[in-house]
Amino acid sequence: MAVKPKFYPVLTRDKGSKDHLRPAKRAAKNNIIYGNYRYWANYFNGTSIDNNWINVFGSQTIGVDSATYLNQPGHKVAIAKGVDQTGAYTREIRLLKSAAYSVHSESTISALFPARRWSDGYGQVYGASLDASPPPATLQSLKDIALARLKNRLSGYVGNAELAAPLAESREIHRLVRQINGVGMDTLKAMLAAKKSKGKSVTKLASQIWLGFAFGVNPLLKDIQTACDSILKYQTRQDQTTRVSGSANTEYSSYSKQLLGVVAYGVDMYNIHAAHHDLSVRIVAGLNLTTRSSASYSVSDHLGLKVGALPGTLWELTPFSWVVDYFSTVGPWLEDMFYTLPGTTIYVSQSTKYHCDTLSTGEFIPQSAASMKVSGNGGQSKNRYVSFNREKLSLLPSRALRIKSADEIAKSGVSKLLNLASVIAGHYGPNL
Repeated sequence: MAVKPKFYPVLTRDKGSKDHLRPAKRAAKNNIIYGNYRYWANYFNGTSIDNNWINVFGSQTIGVDSATYLNQPGHKVAIAKGVDQTGAYTREIRLLKSAAYSVHSESTISALFPARRWSDGYGQVYGASLDASPPPATLQSLKDIALARLKNRLSGYVGNAELAAPLAESREIHRLVRQINGVGMDTLKAMLAAKKSKGKSVTKLASQIWLGFAFGVNPLLKDIQTACDSILKYQTRQDQTTRVSGSANTEYSSYSKQLLGVVAYGVDMYNIHAAHHDLSVRIVAGLNLTTRSSASYSVSDHLGLKVGALPGTLWELTPFSWVVDYFSTVGPWLEDMFYTLPGTTIYVSQSTKYHCDTLSTGEFIPQSAASMKVSGNGGQSKNRYVSFNREKLSLLPSRALRIKSADEIAKSGVSKLLNLASVIAGHYGPNL
């Protein structure tokens, strides 16, 4: 009996089971979540008291705890037989903790009528339901990062390389070697001319040396190592069934202020919402890699010397395309548009998880701050919202063409700034 891949569970044989042939059924579970509230206050106007000056209570729908999934009978047996059983799944969870508040206000009616009026308020409030969908731009950024990590791991299994651009740039190697050999003499000349050029010669030389190492020496060494490893991988390649994944996550915070209304005489209550958001994306794929048995997979495919690599190569050879790639995804988008998988997909799924915890603190604001004294405890309510969504994909997705997020641009920010500064300094010198 053949050994099953790791991502298939090892099950006992069940010759008579036909459950995996039964049609799948969509199932759903729903539970409505309510938020209860109560506002009560009395009011003494100087002569009489009204013990029900405010008396409001009720309940409001916060949301629905739900689970929607595909019920597939005999899925374990089907998985053991190599059948794709990936199904869509959606889950939403809400946890709510209300808070009690109390407030007291006191003020003088007027200068001519010095009697004091006062009011006491009590009640129960619930926190904000900040369960809106995460920003689309942030979500797309995480999907692209997760997909890039998946393809990097897949490249590690296959051992392929993209050598078209390095081979096209190989004509510049002799100039690079000449520059490295002349670093010592050029440095001496620049130092001797520094006083006369007011430092411009030193600045220009420093930018040339940095760019030479950043865009010449380091990439060249990496390309040589990649080429050697890729050739070795091609010689020892084998067909394999594997499971690869890529994930990405981010955390961020948000703040908002919400007016609840009058809770005592002359007093408005606000809820200050402080929310912590956690968003993650995970892409998983089961693949049959046929790098050995496939007649269409050759050494040119393995080394990236194929027609499909031409658009990405032309873009990489375009002057200052690296600057555009600092702020956009043109390069990765071209790479994915012409990407060919060395095999077939068994299944592909994409999961998104969004988690939001909100703390809501009550704050009392007098309507006439100059003449009113307010004291009380606004309490602190809590709200948790969690959503999970898994969708089945027919093939590996592609990265979107977009402007990068601030976090993506800031990644390796020091090197990027040095590269840009070297280019600018090389053209304009210290006059900037």
